[in-house]
Amino acid sequence: MIDNNHLRKRKNINLVIGLGKSGFWAAKYLRSIGKRVIIWESKDGKEFLETKKELEELNILVSLNKEFVFKEINPFVKELESVVVSPSIPYDHETILKLKKKGIKVIGEINVAWEILKDTNWIGITGTNGKTTVTHLLSHILCENELYAPFAGNIGTPLCQYACSKKHEKIDWVVAELSSYQIEISPEVKPNIGIWTTFTEDHLERHKTLENYFNIKKSLLEKSNFKIYNYDDKNLRNHYSSLSKGVWITTSLDKSNFIQCDYWIDDQAFIIERGKRLFKLEHFSLKGMHNLQNLLLVIAAARKVGLSGEKIKDTLSNYKQLTHRMETIYKNNDLEIINDSKATNFDSSIAGINSIEGQIIIISGGRLKGNEYSEWVQVIKQKVKCVFLFGESAKVLKMALINEGFKKDIFDFSELKELLNFVFHYLQNNKVGTLLFSPSCSSFDQFKNYEERGEYFKKLISEKLKVN
Repeated sequence: MIDNNHLRKRKNINLVIGLGKSGFWAAKYLRSIGKRVIIWESKDGKEFLETKKELEELNILVSLNKEFVFKEINPFVKELESVVVSPSIPYDHETILKLKKKGIKVIGEINVAWEILKDTNWIGITGTNGKTTVTHLLSHILCENELYAPFAGNIGTPLCQYACSKKHEKIDWVVAELSSYQIEISPEVKPNIGIWTTFTEDHLERHKTLENYFNIKKSLLEKSNFKIYNYDDKNLRNHYSSLSKGVWITTSLDKSNFIQCDYWIDDQAFIIERGKRLFKLEHFSLKGMHNLQNLLLVIAAARKVGLSGEKIKDTLSNYKQLTHRMETIYKNNDLEIINDSKATNFDSSIAGINSIEGQIIIISGGRLKGNEYSEWVQVIKQKVKCVFLFGESAKVLKMALINEGFKKDIFDFSELKELLNFVFHYLQNNKVGTLLFSPSCSSFDQFKNYEERGEYFKKLISEKLKVN
């Protein structure tokens, strides 16, 4: 328990909620600039105990098994300078609302880092799907061209980790993936370049309405000096006239789209920039039309930064795909096994399925996020030979497929390990080109995150291949 008498003696306390990577580095940075810092973490465990020891050596007070409830904070609320919350905590959380009513500054790790990095060039990338690939690919292209442009924010190294070292002084561009949660809590972040990849229904359990979710994403672009949009996304295209003026990309060969767009790919695989050929697309390893959209968004940003078409082209051949995103983990003449654990919603899953030719077996399941899955079902009907389902959503998705007239095999299991035992038995008796792990749901029914889910899937596959 925290000694409240001890707290009353200390002025200007910064309370950090959550001991994940972002909370850890926010706390370390605040302490490095002389702030008084307390961390609360709702869980415990060996890794937290080790982290607690490390932080307490810096005179940061850490409490484990501590819930984020206002009555626990109220005794020292007058001593608070700020409360730094994890992105996983809803912005309408009862405790946050009470703190704000008391005039307490409630911020996230991004806000803390912005204070020291706001004079650095920023590229802010948001969107329902595609933002991680765009962030990583853009960072790769800039870094390969001798610019220090680390990818950070929702992926990569927490920005406060750079703030804690002299490295932040050398950054040419911050390439930041920004989730709706992070945008919501950090309205002061104003990137030089803003990129909006896609917009589809997601996170409504958090944001309540599609309009609210849209407006949060939109707010980042409106604050960006230079704006880049994806015309292939129907929701963004439908808002073309109401969105702030910017650069648009398309992969469509419909010439009527070229009037609205600045970048596209012609029928001879040339990247076109405002009607002029920039370079011919070769040696780009990422599959699917959605990744061509991602590439054009990246090219538009890299051109704004000042890179030539030739310099961009030269960096594409050595780009390596991020793990858990249409990641081929096994391939022979008869079968390819793909790990797409990052497909945490139906639109992302559809993009992955559509990038594959030939017969597919799909493995899906997890925790539903309230998404509309009718389009996913239709794509499954057209392209998938057999469906394996697991986790919380298995029964719901099975009934949805049956009700929509899916006539092929559907198997449901509670656990992924049990499911894969049956999958390999099925593969021995059925010739299929691709086994696609595309959960289409969040991982939180059985896993900590999509990375843990993807690693577990790869481990099980590796074990099965050794046995077989």
